Amino acid sequence: MTKVISVANQKGGVGKTTTVINLSHWFALRGKKVLVIDLDSQGHVAPGFRLEKNNGVYQYLVMERPMQEVIMKARDNLDVIANDHTNEMVKEHIKQANFREYLLDTALDDARENYDLVFLDTPPSTDVLHVLALVASDLLIIPANMDYYALDGVGYILKSVRSLGRYPNVTPPKLIGVLPTLYDKTTNETIRNIQSLQESLGNDYILPPIPRDTKLREAASYGQSIWEYAPKSQGAIGYTSNGTSRLLNSQGNVGGYLHTAEIMEVLL
Repeated sequence: MTKVISVANQKGGVGKTTTVINLSHWFALRGKKVLVIDLDSQGHVAPGFRLEKNNGVYQYLVMERPMQEVIMKARDNLDVIANDHTNEMVKEHIKQANFREYLLDTALDDARENYDLVFLDTPPSTDVLHVLALVASDLLIIPANMDYYALDGVGYILKSVRSLGRYPNVTPPKLIGVLPTLYDKTTNETIRNIQSLQESLGNDYILPPIPRDTKLREAASYGQSIWEYAPKSQGAIGYTSNGTSRLLNSQGNVGGYLHTAEIMEVLL
């Protein structure tokens, strides 16, 4: 059964696109048929796979072109629907549509017949596309670097999820967890914010962190996932490990853990 996964945080610069690129490719490398839809007007998913930006989302949601005509092959088992500056026209169209909250969910019917996983890279806001993504999703990952503003964004996303109850026939997505990004356990702010997340959400909803690592930025600049560019780097630690526990202790240290993709596999 196809699962639709939103990667979301109201704040930008927290690693949403990096997370989408690396998780989607991890599953594709393991034989899953994966689709990534870029709902962010920055359109960074396509160049992250060494593809050109285009108006694929506009063609798909506004012009209602068949999915097969707008997807781009990014890797074996991995397709992308790209985005660009036409995203603003997409939002204007959606605002005028009847039953607009369900527009993306309905458009994904074809994807549910052809893919195992659909990743949605959401905009850094609570605009209409963000709401559509949550309505269409089964699962939710919230990347957050460990500063106050990113954690504030976590709270907004969780409020948005709870608010979905006002829409008929909508089941809110299940929270996989908050994914700490740009992680530096040596700073007091990081430790305090990890502790705050543990107190508010519990350890079960804090995913293994992604350490701060230039290899992740370099991989993006070459249009590669971390698995292609530096699969043994520190930046890959949050995605791949040999351990068995997903928990962080109160000092923000990481023991062995299942990496985020393995945790997702259990839930799929």
